[in-house]
Amino acid sequence: MRRASAGLNKRNKSLEARDVNRQPSCELPSPSQDVASGSGSAGADDFGRPGYPCCPDSPLTRGVVIAAGVVLLLQWVALGAWAFSWLTSEAQGTAGMPPLGHDLRVYWTVSWITTHLGALAAFDRATLSALQLQFFPAYTEVGYWLYPPTYQWVIQPLSALPYRWTYAVYVGLCVALFALAVAPWRKRAGWPWLVVIAFPGLWVTVLAGQNAVITLLLVTLALTLSGTRPLFAGFCGGLLVMKPQFAVLLPLWWLCGRQWRALMAMAVTGAASCALTVGWEGWALWQAFFASVSTFNAMVVQQGAGGIWHAMPTTFAAARLHGASLSAAYVLFGVVAVPSVLFAAWLWAKQAPLPLRVAAAMTATLLAQPYLLYYELVWLIVPLLCLGASRPATAPGGTLAWLSDRLRAAIWLLPLQAYLAVLWTPMGQWGVVLLPILMLMIAWRAWRVVSHRRAHNGTYCL
Repeated sequence: MRRASAGLNKRNKSLEARDVNRQPSCELPSPSQDVASGSGSAGADDFGRPGYPCCPDSPLTRGVVIAAGVVLLLQWVALGAWAFSWLTSEAQGTAGMPPLGHDLRVYWTVSWITTHLGALAAFDRATLSALQLQFFPAYTEVGYWLYPPTYQWVIQPLSALPYRWTYAVYVGLCVALFALAVAPWRKRAGWPWLVVIAFPGLWVTVLAGQNAVITLLLVTLALTLSGTRPLFAGFCGGLLVMKPQFAVLLPLWWLCGRQWRALMAMAVTGAASCALTVGWEGWALWQAFFASVSTFNAMVVQQGAGGIWHAMPTTFAAARLHGASLSAAYVLFGVVAVPSVLFAAWLWAKQAPLPLRVAAAMTATLLAQPYLLYYELVWLIVPLLCLGASRPATAPGGTLAWLSDRLRAAIWLLPLQAYLAVLWTPMGQWGVVLLPILMLMIAWRAWRVVSHRRAHNGTYCL
């Protein structure tokens, strides 16, 4: 009997030890462990685990998960109703909702023009407008073509399928690429997949038919892997020449972080992509692109033609809507953008934990765009997950934690609000306020890291 009891106690102790080993580690690593993590910078490993005591975000309550499920269901119902009206009216030849993906129909039309009339014809406003109205008569407003030849080359096969099938393939790719972009950070933050997939930014992008999920994937991979897989990270950064305004700050982050190999790979990839398009259609195509962007900036972005400012969650657009002059609007924009960029660069220069660097870099990139439309807010999912992945084990509770949770919930809903503000303009774009608040939350989290290290006599410091 005693032997059986002793054996049982020994087995229980073994099980307890095994359970303890399964728990997330919140021990303070030594500086040598930080450097040996393989990230190329002290303080983070391959999965973005910061080099200070941390745990995944506190488990989301059942109410939060249920609320996310309700939001997801409502979005699916709205998209399904729109798709049903579009497809049935198209089949019966009656009036109904226009096709989903108002920007994808521009890409599809440009693909058709490139195939049948030549790439340069896509930049002819009259040709593009006439064909959009011919292919998509339900849309009374025509879109612009403002992308460089590097992207025009990629989308050329789109018109090989009828538009409805092109859109179906597009939706599947969007969901898959979104899941690929967020997977590592979702795991570190401890968020359920339901809360991540329900993020309105994904479904607003699907509704718009935009390429924001592609840029989300490229910039997330570029920033996350620059320390461990610099050549691949640089390759992803170089592919952002498809939407170059989102690539201009990557060299700054990598210069500050001394990520030379990633920087070199980005330069080579970008240069090779541009060179291939010059060989494809010549320099004239690039000249047409620059002329088109210049005209659009002068007429639409700066003067607000077509009510574009109501779709832009930027300080610049808000200032112009409230009567500020062009120069004053740019000054106000700079007051928000410049400190954000400098703070993110400082985090990279000081080798801050990877979640904070990624969150700050992506948020600063959004704040540094005077022209930014609501669907680009799909990027916000990664900074939100990074905040969850960088929560100190000694995070404070009380009022501050309550406020932080509510702000993160508001930012999670922001893409949906930004889209609704386009439909009902008196609502206004809340991102003008919430995006700077997100950067302040990242700064507060960085201060918590510093305080924790000092309190524990750590050698790591921002």
